[in-house]
Amino acid sequence: MQLRKKNVNDVEMMTGSVEEACARYGLGKASMRRVAEDAGAVIRIGKRYLVNFAKVDRYMNSISE
Repeated sequence: MQLRKKNVNDVEMMTGSVEEACARYGLGKASMRRVAEDAGAVIRIGKRYLVNFAKVDRYMNSISE
């Protein structure tokens, strides 16, 4: 049995920038920031603003039911 290294592209990202979140959810920057804030999905590390995709997914599911 041969072991294969996992390709970085095979791993789903847990967090991403606002631009990445916009592409994932089809929203503009202002709307994405508002949704991320409402979902409690904002991670700030210094000046870096990241969005936790799992929290946004749960939030989107909860408001669509």
